[in-house]
This record gives sequence, C-alpha cells and structure tokens, in this order.
Amino acid sequence: MKLLTLNTHAWLENDQLEKINILARTIAEKDYDLIAFQEVNQSIFSKKVHGDIKKDNYLLVLIEYLKKYTDQSYYYTWSNSHIGYGRYDEGIAILSKYPLKKIDSFYCTETTTIFSIESRKIIGVTIEYLGENIEFYSCHINLPNSKKENQLENIKNIINRTSENNLKFFLGDFNTDAINNEQDYNNILNLGLKDTYNMARKKDSGVTVEKNIDGWKNSFSEKRLDYIFTNKEILVEESNVIFNGINKDIVSDHYGLEVTIQIK
Repeated sequence: MKLLTLNTHAWLENDQLEKINILARTIAEKDYDLIAFQEVNQSIFSKKVHGDIKKDNYLLVLIEYLKKYTDQSYYYTWSNSHIGYGRYDEGIAILSKYPLKKIDSFYCTETTTIFSIESRKIIGVTIEYLGENIEFYSCHINLPNSKKENQLENIKNIINRTSENNLKFFLGDFNTDAINNEQDYNNILNLGLKDTYNMARKKDSGVTVEKNIDGWKNSFSEKRLDYIFTNKEILVEESNVIFNGINKDIVSDHYGLEVTIQIK
C-alpha cells in the first residue's frame, strides 16, 4: 500500500495551476492508494457546487487534472476547518482509490469556530483493504506552544476517536519538529503512536520544510513537520520526502511524505 500526505498551501502558491498539474501527474504515476491533504482551500466567496464544496475547491480542481493522466476513479471527502488568510475556507481532505465505508469529520480541538485558526477539523475514513478495515485520519495540528489548545490532548482525541482495534494511520502536518524539538516529538510518540519513518527499511532525511513558513516565521532551519503515524507495528518498506525539488518539483511550502507499507 502506498500512502501520501501533503500540506498543499492551496491557492497561496505562485504558478498554482502548474503545481496542481505536477501533483496530478505524480499521483497518477505513483498510483497511491490513499492521500491525506491539509490546507485544502476554497474561496469563501465562490459558488457552492455540492454540499459545502465550492467551485474553486483545490481538491476538485486537482481531480479534474487527474483525469488527464489516469482512468482511475477516486473517492474523496473534504471538510472546512476555519477561515484562513481572511479569504479562504481552509479545509482538510482525503483522496482514496477505495470506497470510503465510513467518513467522520470532527474537531479535535476545544475551539470549534471557523473564525479561529486554533480550530482544527480532522477527517477520518475507514476503508476495506485485503479484507481488513483500516482507519485513516488527515490531520493538521496546532503547535505545541499553542496558547488556547493543548496539542497532546488534541491528538489524544484523534487516537481515541474509535474504540475498534483497527489498524489506524494518522497522516499530516503535526506542526512539531522532530529534528530541533525532540522532546515535543517524543511527547507525541509517548501517546502510543509509532512513526513510519522510524520503522522504514529505507528512508531519506525526512525533512519536509527547509525554510521559515507561516507558523514558523523565525525558524530558518530544516524541519520534519509532516508525519505518517500508526498505532501498530507494521512493515514499512520505504519512506520518502517528495515534491522537494529533488524527488519531483516543489508544489507547496511543505514537501510531501510518501510511504510504502505491507499489510499482512
């Protein structure tokens, strides 16, 4: 199984449509089974096309580009977390080759108003793979020093969202730097999570941000902020950073993280 997570920084990138095209072409080439996206934006002023999804929703545009490169049909879900940059519905999303047996959109934070960036919506889905129900969560977490939210309590809310003993994956931007803030990173692992990067037989540096970005304005060092965590020991064949200018062109202010795992 191939997984990808990417904070898209949607509609805030230069040459945005070309970067969407690069992403679509790579998704078709790599044939990912499931992708978790964060900062999947749409204009607050755009027209709704179905449900809460609007015409310029980044995910919808990406899916249209995908049709140029593959006949693969995808199942998807998107949910708004809060208003970003004063002009976007800033949401999270999951794209899957497999039917979504269950979709669970919920706030992991105590703050639940769209007018606060402390509000963090999570999307959880359940798919069936080789006869096994597996849960996946797309996560965009507050920083460890958030003034209004307890990061670890927020993550606990995701881990404990269901009581089933399913294999679970938690993908996304956890806003915690394993390279320069090792204690904050270990605090997350101590919740019972396992980092697929650590379990990978083959891996690279794991660096997903190389400069200062929103939320990390004063940090110019290399950072590992994006993760694919799991709740069980599994066989991880490979963990790679992608869209970093070396392994595919850059498409966002975050690089993507892809893993190849074996289920059973």
